[in-house]
Amino acid sequence: MAQQGQIKISYLMSDLGGGTGNHLLQMLRHAGKDLDIDLISGAKLTARIEPSVNVHYLKALPWCDRYPLSQMHRFQQIMRLCAARQPDILHAYFFWPIIYGRLLKMCGRVKILVENREDQGFNWGRHEYAWLRLTRTVPDRVICVSEAVRQTVLKNEGTAPAKTLVIHNGIEPTAADQSLRQQVRTELGLKREHQVIGMVANFNRAVKGVEYFIEAAPLILTQCPHARFLLFGRGKFEPQLRERAQELGVGEQVVFAGFRRDIDRFYQAMDISVLTSLSEGLSITLLESMNRGLPTIATSVGGNPEVIVDGETGFLVPPKNVLVFAEKAVTLLNDNDLAKRMGEAGRKRAAEHFSLENTAAKYFALYSSLPGKAPAVPS
Repeated sequence: MAQQGQIKISYLMSDLGGGTGNHLLQMLRHAGKDLDIDLISGAKLTARIEPSVNVHYLKALPWCDRYPLSQMHRFQQIMRLCAARQPDILHAYFFWPIIYGRLLKMCGRVKILVENREDQGFNWGRHEYAWLRLTRTVPDRVICVSEAVRQTVLKNEGTAPAKTLVIHNGIEPTAADQSLRQQVRTELGLKREHQVIGMVANFNRAVKGVEYFIEAAPLILTQCPHARFLLFGRGKFEPQLRERAQELGVGEQVVFAGFRRDIDRFYQAMDISVLTSLSEGLSITLLESMNRGLPTIATSVGGNPEVIVDGETGFLVPPKNVLVFAEKAVTLLNDNDLAKRMGEAGRKRAAEHFSLENTAAKYFALYSSLPGKAPAVPS
């Protein structure tokens, strides 16, 4: 039960997993006593982080698990939860929670609506944008994780610029533990002489461009025969990715390491961390990699240029350009001093510009500044 002076916040999400779920759960650990927080999730926990707040999981009924019955059923559950809790602020992530939140505010069931945009809407089409544009005046604030995402929101959703703001994702500073390096490499079947290029991605999303990483492998191996290509993740495209690696003759050099809840340990196995995405919001993977002192190579899309300083903390390459990607990877594999300088520069940049504590402070300060909210009491 909320105490006097506390701001009651309910977070509404499609699922509590992936980079977004992990980031939110980590951020909530920094919440002060002036905030009374709970979560509403459409799916069970798949995040690596255990929730520090109460979570309500929405129930699914098999007989109505299709559009629009499933949406109506979930909306009814959310409406009941909000009626019982009466949050001061509802904070929605992802498309359907955003629509639910807008409907609840339009019918007076929530006072203030805050929304997040985690990506550039790569999986939203005309139908989704039509609804977002039609109801664009409803939210009080739209938080974008990068300026690139904010520009997409302004262009595609027609949201008023004054209602949008950028708060970059953050990361908890963690020192690299070199003592784990050979241990995790051994677990993955890697040897001391191997030069490891790693990628953490969701294999359910074609937008992650994992196939371009695999396409670059033969080019890199011609100049760096000890290179190994480490893939963390799972999803529906994994069979095709494995098949493509075999077709290219690099099936033994590409290691599919699966989904790991303890992924932090496995960054220690890498020499370089990469992303070959076709679209990004602001990558948690890049922040985690920089935090571990790894040089990075990523496509120059979305928020990636807001994270990587090209030529200083890593390299930015054009999307789908396998030749340039391979060239930059070979450069780093053949120049240990450059790789170390870039890794250290990236670590410092992550600590100075992407602190999770600072990110959380910006979110929580926003809540107390919204119309009708008194300044938060320092915890």
